[in-house]
Amino acid sequence: MVALNVFSQADTDLGFLPKVVLSKKINEVSKWVNSIEQRTIFYDEEIQFSHNLLDISSIYSLKISQNKSLNFGYILRFRESETIHRTFQHYNFLETYNALKVGHRFVLEQFYQKEKQTKFRTRYRVSLEKPLNGEKIDVKEFYLKLGNEYLYAFAEKDLEIRLTPYLGYQVSAKDKVEFGIDYRVGNFLNNATENNLWFRATWYISLQ
Repeated sequence: MVALNVFSQADTDLGFLPKVVLSKKINEVSKWVNSIEQRTIFYDEEIQFSHNLLDISSIYSLKISQNKSLNFGYILRFRESETIHRTFQHYNFLETYNALKVGHRFVLEQFYQKEKQTKFRTRYRVSLEKPLNGEKIDVKEFYLKLGNEYLYAFAEKDLEIRLTPYLGYQVSAKDKVEFGIDYRVGNFLNNATENNLWFRATWYISLQ
């Protein structure tokens, strides 16, 4: 209860984000990635257990060089009585330093809702990935992934910051799982801080 009392001093949500990601290689330079993610809230002003939203996404990923790629995607979000459509474009590049991989992602996003004005957002994420044993991630081995992301919403003129420490496990050559925390601080520039702490579990499955 002490932790909940501390969180209650600001606008805070606690919850769980399970996600399944399916990817299929189309050819040597492109793949199709689909996912489904559900959000359940455990705490919002009081302890509860309620469904918050469901995201269904589809992404076409195009490799433009050895370490660079472009993504073009669409997300259909169901949140309470709302239906939100989102399109997005990613530019990704990866740097490798021995056993450490450093990934960068630049994003443009567009949000569409019936009878509402189109909204735009930009994002930048840097992530670090490192195996716990050796210089590469082998089957039946664990790895660490740490992400830091900055999101700017043009309509609200505000910034959200995310920190995502994960522990991953390479189950087989075709699937892996990641568990961790997705901590978000919203309304950063407007001095109306919103804290969101999500416990995340993601299962990545390759169908190639």
